[in-house]
Amino acid sequence: MKNIILGIGNPILSDDGVGLHIASELDGLLDDVDVRTTSMIDLNLLDTLADYDRLFIIDAIEAGGSHIGTVRRLPQGEGSLHLFSSHGIHLFELLQLGRDLGYRIPEIGGIYGVYIGEGSVFGETLSPELMSKKADIVREIIEDIRKTL
Repeated sequence: MKNIILGIGNPILSDDGVGLHIASELDGLLDDVDVRTTSMIDLNLLDTLADYDRLFIIDAIEAGGSHIGTVRRLPQGEGSLHLFSSHGIHLFELLQLGRDLGYRIPEIGGIYGVYIGEGSVFGETLSPELMSKKADIVREIIEDIRKTL
């Protein structure tokens, strides 16, 4: 079974890019799991995801956490910062479009929202508070993905 982790985020808005940072940390830590990152949900993503069996998504959330760095496993259809867009296609529409076009699109294995608090600041690195929790976030997501695999 082919599995992929997709980290989503904005690389210039500090904690908003947590999905990119955590996915990069996970690269190579799980056997038989590829890792990719993206800052945009667009048609090019179909080629990235095609032919995988299971997709794990990591993205930032601004609600639903009491402490920065809290990881929530989100139910399908519940959004994180980048899964739904008011000015473009959202990920679930894109996946359905891919299926409709005949792509072999993966099933969702898990959606992980990492709580970043409210608002973002410019920067290419995580805030010190989120950086201090990075190892715990990685460990928690690895444990959950291993249970799924």
